[in-house]
Amino acid sequence: MKATHSEAQWFAEAKFGIFIHWGPYAVRGIEASWPLMKGNHQYLEAAEYEGLADEFQPDQYDPIEWARAAKEAGAKYIVLTAKHHDGFCLFDTVTTDYNAVQRGPKRDLIAPFVEAARAEGLKVGLYFTTIDWYDPDFATIPIRQGIQSPKTNVYAPQRWWEFHKRFVEQLRELLTNYGRIDLIWFDVPGFGADRWRSSEVKQMMLNLQPHLVINDRLPEAGDYTTPEQFIPVHPPDGWWEVSMTMNKQWAYHPDSDAYKSVYQLKETLLEVATKGGNLLLNVGPHPNGTWPKEATERLAQIGEWLAHSGESIYGSSPVPVHYPASFYGPMTRNGSTIYLHVLDFPRFPVELRNIGGTVKRVYAVNSAQELTYRTINVSGYLGGGQGDFVVSKLEIDVPTNLCDTWNTVIAVEFEQQPIFPEYK
Repeated sequence: MKATHSEAQWFAEAKFGIFIHWGPYAVRGIEASWPLMKGNHQYLEAAEYEGLADEFQPDQYDPIEWARAAKEAGAKYIVLTAKHHDGFCLFDTVTTDYNAVQRGPKRDLIAPFVEAARAEGLKVGLYFTTIDWYDPDFATIPIRQGIQSPKTNVYAPQRWWEFHKRFVEQLRELLTNYGRIDLIWFDVPGFGADRWRSSEVKQMMLNLQPHLVINDRLPEAGDYTTPEQFIPVHPPDGWWEVSMTMNKQWAYHPDSDAYKSVYQLKETLLEVATKGGNLLLNVGPHPNGTWPKEATERLAQIGEWLAHSGESIYGSSPVPVHYPASFYGPMTRNGSTIYLHVLDFPRFPVELRNIGGTVKRVYAVNSAQELTYRTINVSGYLGGGQGDFVVSKLEIDVPTNLCDTWNTVIAVEFEQQPIFPEYK
């Protein structure tokens, strides 16, 4: 899957984005929406949960600071939850009074977010779930009990289509009232494409914004796949994106000890990139609108590394997976350049083996300093009657003073596209 519009191709090159889950649920430090479901360890009755909308007073909300932090982290796009499963809309809408203009904040929270993100040169994404547990006509979903409406509405076709009209109208509002939107991130389809009228909905969206990128959770309408909270062992075909939390939940979590280390997060980004995907890393802002310092500190450190070594990530593609013995660590490539990710201080020359082509230059990406290298042909015998063989090996000297504390990237630039012989 992938979008074909020329203005949508940024997605394949972006590699890193910021996800933001934010709404009234932040007031209690609970997960977005799921506490409405009985059996959830954070369960709240619907009336109590919905009352959080009036307590939601983000008086320190500064989307300019959000966008600046995302840009400094090295992210290329940013996605905010315009509406989660609880049905609360952060935007102005004629379809429901359960929104940020008529409740709590008393203002549209999407408009300044979009403006700030665009001002920083970020691509703008909006999360928009398909299901809506506040809407009175949203039916209980029979195929997955775990995502039924907590109000247990019984499915009735006419009521469903009344809900669907509001679903479409909210999408139309988001794609009409806020200028250019680059991505819509759907969630939890529940039903199939026929009941969502996916093809019609997608066509409506593209009529409004032809460049739009859409994920796969609007059934049979997506441009990319969305593994959540894990990195696939075998990368999906086409475009794909891993969405992942920094801690134990998507929404604001008050436990500062729940955060993953910055090394875990950077290695997650690297693994996703080496497999050809994007990482959408989540932030759960405080109810007042500020980002937790644990999140900003980690993002700043990711950004510091990307500032000097991002060329090995942005726009990169995987080195053929059938060639694992070329280098002992992760590799990415971009055009005629192969990037070797050295995750430890090398105790001997770094080696790149049996990849064909004429080397133009070798340099440390973090400093652009050229490195000394030599090409060595190693002869051997396979045994078993298979005969002699010759392996071409590139040896690269990497001075310790050029090394990064986490990942020193060595660029091997070839005169033309490198040749990857078939691995046997």
